[in-house]
Amino acid sequence: MTVGPIVIGTGFALFTWIGPSGDYISEVLPGVAVFGLGLAITVAPLTSTVLAAVPAERAGTASAVNNDVARTASLIAVAVFPAAAGITGDAYLHPASFSAGFHTAALIAASLCALAGLVAAATIRNARRAAPEPGFHCPMDAPPLRTGRPVTSRSR
Repeated sequence: MTVGPIVIGTGFALFTWIGPSGDYISEVLPGVAVFGLGLAITVAPLTSTVLAAVPAERAGTASAVNNDVARTASLIAVAVFPAAAGITGDAYLHPASFSAGFHTAALIAASLCALAGLVAAATIRNARRAAPEPGFHCPMDAPPLRTGRPVTSRSR
């Protein structure tokens, strides 16, 4: 939860290499590769943290809230970053102005991601889990499986 946002921020910072020529291999690919690596590092621990914070019977609701928050944040970012970076409706007509605004937006996003990584490092702690009770447990750490009859090779 700490490393992932910082790697994502590094990917955003690499987007400042993108210039008006837009050469994919040398300007776009490095930022996209680092950004994608950061997402891969972040998404699984974030989902695990959210699901571990609720009882097993509420996991579906927690997953839905996690997805809703991610989608809402994406929509807000798409709406706010261009305005915060000074990209206006006709900026696409002026490549130098658009490029400067894009670089500003990338640096704002990089800063926010780095800040998120630092906040995660300072605030998220893994609580110790209680030892599981003896018996059969689901691999997803759900409550123990209990049936009314013993499981034998013939009853499967």
